[in-house]
Amino acid sequence: MELLSYDFVQRGILTGVTVGIVSAIAGVFLILRRMSFLGAGLSHAAFGGIALSMLLGVEPFLFTSIFTILVGNLVQVLIYHRRVPGDAAIALVFSGGVALAVLILGIVKGFGEYIFSYLFGNILIVTREELYFSLVSSALVLLFFIVFYKKLVLLSFSEELAKLKGVNLTLMNHLLVSVSSLVIVMAIKAVGIILASSMIVIPALTALLMGSSFLSAVIVSTGVSLVSVVAGIALAFYYDLPPSGTIVGAMIFLFGLAFLRRAFSS
Repeated sequence: MELLSYDFVQRGILTGVTVGIVSAIAGVFLILRRMSFLGAGLSHAAFGGIALSMLLGVEPFLFTSIFTILVGNLVQVLIYHRRVPGDAAIALVFSGGVALAVLILGIVKGFGEYIFSYLFGNILIVTREELYFSLVSSALVLLFFIVFYKKLVLLSFSEELAKLKGVNLTLMNHLLVSVSSLVIVMAIKAVGIILASSMIVIPALTALLMGSSFLSAVIVSTGVSLVSVVAGIALAFYYDLPPSGTIVGAMIFLFGLAFLRRAFSS
């Protein structure tokens, strides 16, 4: 209760919970589609978008969301037309985003300290505007997964069957990449660019070790993410630790428990 008496902690927990839910759900779909590395690529591409927003003097999260969604869809186009292998396309945007950020930081001085907060994140310094952005974005992401849940499940297990059922594969893949790009941008404020993909990958991996069905995996992934966010923020607050490290550390701890449970039960 002492923890919740502070406004900045309330904003941090609410932001973490909303981001944790959508990232956990997105992670299950991305891992089953063998697209988990996409999160790392998009988070580093977002680094370039953040630096560019600073150069242009525009609102960073809205601009970076649009930038990252465009980059994510470019990757999907390259993969779809088979001109570039999937892993190579992701590595391309990974390198390009970082290179763009480094160039801008080299040209414009004085952004170092500002950029530092985006690299490593700090959910306890979330502003009201950033909280509102997370709430609206999370609502849109949840709406997408609710509306297209059956099609996404079908697509995750068999593209051929999904195509036979009349699912527009190209449209659904672009929508999933767009939503994942938005989730990555939201995760950056929580745990930073370097660890953003962790919020997508680790809870989903834990859930796939424990869940007995697709729906149960989604539920477990969400639960792991929420517990990790709250526990991580509490540890960061009471022991003066970086919240990004404690949140991801909690996720890894829960994954370790799930792995051991699976190893000894089989």
